[in-house]
Formats: sequence, C-alpha cells, structure tokens
Amino acid sequence: AIFLAGLPQAPTRFNPWRHPEEANRKYERSLRRLTDLGVITRDQQSLLVEPPKIVRSDPPRLAPHFVDAAVARNPRLGGTVRTTLDLDLQPTIERLVRSHLSALNRHDITQAAAVVVENATGAIRAMVGSENYAVSQINGAMQPRSCGSTLKPFVYLDAIDKRLFTAASLLPDTPDAIRNEYADYDPQNYSHHYFGPVRLREALGCSLNVPAVFVLSQLGARPTFYQLQKWGFNFPQGLDDYGAGFVLGNAETRLVDLAAAYAGLARGGTAMRAKFLAAEHQPIMRIASREATAIVTDILCDNDARQKTFGLHSPLALDERVAAKTGTSSGFRDTWTVGFDKEHTVAVWAGNFDGHPMRDTFAVRAATPLWAAIMQELLRRDHPLDAPVENARLVRREICKMTGLLPSRFSNATTQELFLAGTEPHDNSADYFANDRKLILPDAYARWCASRDNAIGAHVRSEFRITSPPPNAQYQIDPILPPSQQMVELTAACTNDVEWFVNGVRVSPARDGRFFWQLAAGEWNVRAVSQDKLADEKITVESSN
Repeated sequence: AIFLAGLPQAPTRFNPWRHPEEANRKYERSLRRLTDLGVITRDQQSLLVEPPKIVRSDPPRLAPHFVDAAVARNPRLGGTVRTTLDLDLQPTIERLVRSHLSALNRHDITQAAAVVVENATGAIRAMVGSENYAVSQINGAMQPRSCGSTLKPFVYLDAIDKRLFTAASLLPDTPDAIRNEYADYDPQNYSHHYFGPVRLREALGCSLNVPAVFVLSQLGARPTFYQLQKWGFNFPQGLDDYGAGFVLGNAETRLVDLAAAYAGLARGGTAMRAKFLAAEHQPIMRIASREATAIVTDILCDNDARQKTFGLHSPLALDERVAAKTGTSSGFRDTWTVGFDKEHTVAVWAGNFDGHPMRDTFAVRAATPLWAAIMQELLRRDHPLDAPVENARLVRREICKMTGLLPSRFSNATTQELFLAGTEPHDNSADYFANDRKLILPDAYARWCASRDNAIGAHVRSEFRITSPPPNAQYQIDPILPPSQQMVELTAACTNDVEWFVNGVRVSPARDGRFFWQLAAGEWNVRAVSQDKLADEKITVESSN
C-alpha cells in the first residue's frame, strides 16, 4: 500500500516497470515520512525497509500473428469469440519453427512461417508468422511471396480432368519443346539438365519446368490462370504481368491460401477459404473431379516419381503415405513445402522478409525439414492417406515405364498407372523401340537426342518419306545436256536398306551406293521400300520437243 500510494504523484516518472530505481526511492521517502509522522513505528519501519518486488504479469498473448490476422479478416469482432486455433498444437509448431530456423542460419535464412489447416473444415489449427513476434510483427503466413513450383499440381490436375493428358502421357523435357508456343520464354530446370521424354507422373514428381509450361501451352495460359483463382489464389497482379512464368512461380501467393488450396486436394477437389473463427461460414465449391484429384494426389505421394530430382531419401520421404510438393522461387528468395495427410494440411515458407536471397539452397533443404517435422508431429494422432481404389471412373493399368503405353516385348520395365476411365492406352510400345531396344523418338526430340543429356541412347525416328524427288515434281529434258547430267538422285528420310523402284522397275545403286534415275519422258511413280515401310511420289517428265 505504501509503495502504491507514492505512484500517483508522478505515474510516468515512478512507473515501477520502466523506472524501478525512481519508484524504489519514492517508496523509501514515503516510508521515512510515515515514520516521522508516527504513523508506523521504528520496528515496523525496519520490517518494511526492502521495497516490494514488482513482477509484471501481463495476460499471455498466444498466437499473436493468428490473432492479428483474425482481426484483420473480421474487423468488427467484439466481445468473446471462439477461434479455430488448437492451443495444444500452436506452441508445438512455434517451438519447431524456432528450432529449425537455428539450423538454417548457414543458408542465410532468417525467417520461417507455418500454417496447419484441418482438411474437412478448412479451420486454421496453427499459424506461426515468424520466429519471434516481439522482434518482427510481419506475418509470413499472410504475406504474398513468389510461390515457386507449388502451383504445378493444379495445372496438371486441370489437364488430366479435361482428358488432354494422363499420368502416363509422355511430355517433352527438352530445351526447344516450347519454342513454337513461347518464342521469348526459355524456362530451365534447376539442375540445368533435361530428361527428354518423361511421363507426366515423373514430370510433376520431379517438378520439371519445361513439361509444365508445355502442358500450360495446351491448356491455354488465360483459362489456367482463372482456374487457379477458383482454388483461392488471389494473385496481386494479372496474367499480363506474369506471363507464362506464373506456372513456375513468378506469381505471388500467401502461405495461408496455399494451405487452403492443398486442403482442397485432400478433400477430393473442392475449394474453400481457410477459417479463423469457429462460427465462420465459408462456401465450398467443387473445382475438379474426385478421380482426377486422386491421380494427382497419388503422384504427390509417390517417392519413386520424384527420385530423379530429389533422390529416394530426401526429407519428403516419410514412412507414412502423405502428399507433398516443394517450391523454390527464382533467385533463391523463397522456399516452400506443402502437403497433407488424411486430417491436416501443412504449409511452410522459409526465406527472408526483406527479400534478399538465400545462400544457394532449395526448398528440400530449407522448408522441407520443418514441414516434415510438423507432419510427423501430426501423424502421432493423424492417419496417412489411403491408396486410390479402382471404380467405374478410375482404373489402373500396367504400362511400359519408358513410353507410358501398353507393355510390349521391348519394354525393359513396367509399372501400374491410374487413369480416368476411357483414357487408358490401347496401343503397345513396340513402335517406340528399335530392335536393339533403344527408344525411338519423333523429330521434335532431335536436338535432345544429339545432346549429352541423352543418357538412354534414344534416337530420332524420322518419318519414312521420299525427300528426292520432291512431291509432284515436274522435269523437262534438255536437248543440249548429255544424259549423264540429266539424272535425279533418289533419297529418303531413312537412308538405311532402302530399295528403289520406278514404275515397278528396280533401280540399281551406283558404285558409291547412291541411287540415280535417268530422266525419261512420261509420268512416273517412284517408290521407296525399307523393311515393312514404303513411300511413293508421282513425277512428270516432259520431252524437249
């Protein structure tokens, strides 16, 4: 009471939290004055000579980033409200964020954020916006950042659902695969290597860039951009600002929106905004079929599908069946990992709030270890995802691993693949192989086949056709030139073991192995034969008269 009685005279000056020395001196003066006035005895004064210890006991502020975001979403909040936060889970996530950030200092990473969303309801069960709210009130879960490759599953999902591609479709991962569609855009894989023909499952699993842009070119950039917005991605800018690069992550998104969108995959293809309040109602909308979503989810669970990029023993390879996707923005400024089990979706971002780049690190080494730690914590009570079950709309077929077609005697390895009913392959892979079991590819792969990236020894299958004479060629015999200078060389796109016939008469090769035909007036049918293939061209030769 004596201590408190002295404070009103100068509350700021004697504030015991800000100026404890001044407050204690005021207490000592008050004690002497009361003794001098006889209000207290000398014996009582000796018992009270030590000032009371003032301990500040503010009410605890739990999950401050979450609270700020909830108020910003619902500015008219008042009184007591029930939020979606799990107060048992929240401190665990905060602890994991702090502990993992300490291990990332060597990569020049100073901040991380994490969001946990309940799949069934869209409720946010945990949100950590930074390492320490007292140091930085910036909420990394609510800040738009370049999203890396995290949008790719939604692009492939749209392509599968529209039956443009299947998980077995061969996609080109070559330097020139999209030159015709995007002449001024040259995406590269982070490894700077190209795998040539890859099945869609591997293209998504390995997060390859060129196949994703190729699929985008078939879907159309503008429809795909609008489709992503249906999933809840609110991009700060429009398609014209991003160009085709939005599919590779030059578009910005918020961690909370990313978590909500992936929770939509976990629900089987429905979109719903993340919820902060228990009483909050968010509409739910179906965006993709359950069957197409099941195929994409199965790919995101497939550790073998991502082996070429991540290896078999990356932090993504949990013992339980969970879906996962990483993303690394250009310039190594943002790293992401997002994925889900049956009950929850976890999204993690790691980087720097001021945007300066990390020290040459990818998401799998930055954001993924934290994501994996959170997911393993949840799996103490959560359940892994179930494997897809065949039904009338979803079928499983054995395919050739190299071609995605039905197996043939040339197939070195086969695997099981999921298809929307009616999209499964009917052709076998025999036409894709030479007798030596080497892969034969269309002309579009010619540059890749000639490169060092062609580790499988594939070669190009040129279309068997006559290249000379040209189609419907017309010649005129010159009366002056000698006959030896009026001959047509016969050539074909495939020059090995070709036999030539003109109007059914076999043409013999010259000494050097080349084939020539002496011009003669009339209409002629030139035929090339190679094994079981043949090609014909009609030509006309006019006389000199």
